[in-house]
Amino acid sequence: MAEPQPHGAFDLGALRSPKGLLLSAELALAVGLLALLVPPGAPTLAPALLQALAVAAALGGRLLRRPPHLPHGACLDFLRAAAGSLVSMVTALAAIAASRDALAAATFTFGLLLAALFAFDAFVTYRSDLALAGGGDPDADSA
Repeated sequence: MAEPQPHGAFDLGALRSPKGLLLSAELALAVGLLALLVPPGAPTLAPALLQALAVAAALGGRLLRRPPHLPHGACLDFLRAAAGSLVSMVTALAAIAASRDALAAATFTFGLLLAALFAFDAFVTYRSDLALAGGGDPDADSA
């Protein structure tokens, strides 16, 4: 018989799930955006840093074998993704409005990619968790 793994160990198989892959991509792009924001010392660095920490916490919670069960977890995940999309969009627009150099253009591009990824995450979370929890069929027509 195989020995059970301790409860505090990480479950790296969670990275292979669609949600794990999405969170990993969000974290990679958020770190890339932070790397672009650090050299000029942009005022949008603080919200971007908080968003990267929120994504890292969500990914860490997903990697735990027994993640903490938060009340309204799917709603919090949706709000994290929606807020991430908004923060990334504002960061991208502020970067391109402040300067027109190559670093600002790269920051704008990374911000738009990250905003689109967060918007997709919010859409998937809504369709898979929130719509089904509310008892509605996400594929049913409203007509």
